[in-house]
Amino acid sequence: MATRALINIVQRQEGRSFSKMLKPSDIYVQIRKHYDGYQSGLGVTLANYLQGYDIRNGIPSKYQGPIANGIGCLAAQLISYLKQEPGDVYVQPPVDLGLEDYVYYIWVKEGSRIMISIFDYTEECIYVGDCESLIKKYEHDR
Repeated sequence: MATRALINIVQRQEGRSFSKMLKPSDIYVQIRKHYDGYQSGLGVTLANYLQGYDIRNGIPSKYQGPIANGIGCLAAQLISYLKQEPGDVYVQPPVDLGLEDYVYYIWVKEGSRIMISIFDYTEECIYVGDCESLIKKYEHDR
């Protein structure tokens, strides 16, 4: 049986809660993952990939580590990383939770650490934190 998930990439904004789901119009990019959407699978995969990312406006001539030139650049890199073969990973117009088991929000802000929220199928927030904390919490469940 598939454990489906939505991955929403969103711009962090003052006053916007990490522990509340957003309406589709507030989502920058939405990715649907058909298999392995649980926290110790997809959650740890996302956190491992995104930890330490430097979100910038412009790329300096000398840089080290993972870097993205804004939210659109990060979204494209993440899609490229997740999409290994036909099926399983899809980019779609943002929609509300449907038959998915989990919803992930990747909160992006230039010059700030990436944060992740996870919601279950009842729309209850079950995790809010940075990538490193997510890995520590769920990697042992693999």
